Amino acid sequence: MTVYSIYIFNKKCEAIYFKSWNSPSSLNVSDSSSGQEVDGDSENHKLVYGVVFSLKNMVSKMSAGKPAQEGFISYKTSTYKLHYFESPAGVKMVMITDRNAESMLDTLRSIYAKLYVEYVVKNPLAKPNTPIKNELFRSNLDKFILALPNFE
Repeated sequence: MTVYSIYIFNKKCEAIYFKSWNSPSSLNVSDSSSGQEVDGDSENHKLVYGVVFSLKNMVSKMSAGKPAQEGFISYKTSTYKLHYFESPAGVKMVMITDRNAESMLDTLRSIYAKLYVEYVVKNPLAKPNTPIKNELFRSNLDKFILALPNFE
């Protein structure tokens, strides 16, 4: 399994964190080809959020009357698989992996609970809904992703 990138969006639909690791050229992640972290909005961030927003709405309309947790969690293309998690507070996490990856929902939940809440939410110096600049969060997220089983 290869993790290509992770996006974190706040409840206002703004990208507050992005990191790319092994993105193939076919994914066209132009603002991170060097693997650097990028904050704020860019065209790719808006496109990813637009896809997630559209798919989430489509799934919720097609599965009316079913519990919310049975909604949109991932989709697969011939190139990649997109995994989605939304916290109760409205923080949205999107992870893009190779197409053969198993569900990353538990991984995204762990990132939220063990890293985002600990290093961003509980940080009194962090301003809510702004790009994540916390170096502890960034370095621990990188370690967490690199330690995933079968990370390539």
